[in-house]
Amino acid sequence: MTNNNNKAREFIETYVNQSTDEQDYLLKEQPRYDPTKPIPNVKIEEQKKEQLPEKTESHFNMHAQTVNPIPTGSSDKPSMETYTSSREQRNEIHETALTVCADLHENLMTCFQHGSWWDKAKMCEEQKQKFWACYSAQKQFLKGVNYKGPGNTEQEDARILVGAYKLRDKLGNNSETA
Repeated sequence: MTNNNNKAREFIETYVNQSTDEQDYLLKEQPRYDPTKPIPNVKIEEQKKEQLPEKTESHFNMHAQTVNPIPTGSSDKPSMETYTSSREQRNEIHETALTVCADLHENLMTCFQHGSWWDKAKMCEEQKQKFWACYSAQKQFLKGVNYKGPGNTEQEDARILVGAYKLRDKLGNNSETA
């Protein structure tokens, strides 16, 4: 047991000696800063003149100036209006497709609320398939003919809406005969 105590004592003594050696080293090598010592005056302008070459124009003439080949308007506002109108157009197409397929949507909601247990267990799959087929066909048709587009008049949009209802009737007749 005394042997273990001696080893522990030696370890502690070497550790203490090392830590004091480290402290001495750090104290000796620590940088010293005197805040009262004046800063040497170095003229910055002279240093800048020495660093810069005399002719800097030659560096900038290496490449031709970039020119946009497509002329653009002076204002970015029309592009924002186009973005806003495309968002509005997308919302109008969604609302119109829901309106055209409203009876199928009503059947789907009725099935979910008051359908038989078998329909609810199957998640009203038949009604859901009919509604989504109508809705996706209407959206595709309305996007294809640019319904509520930025350049469309009300008469053109009304004509397109009549075409959407005709498509709905055609889809309804095809599903009934199948």
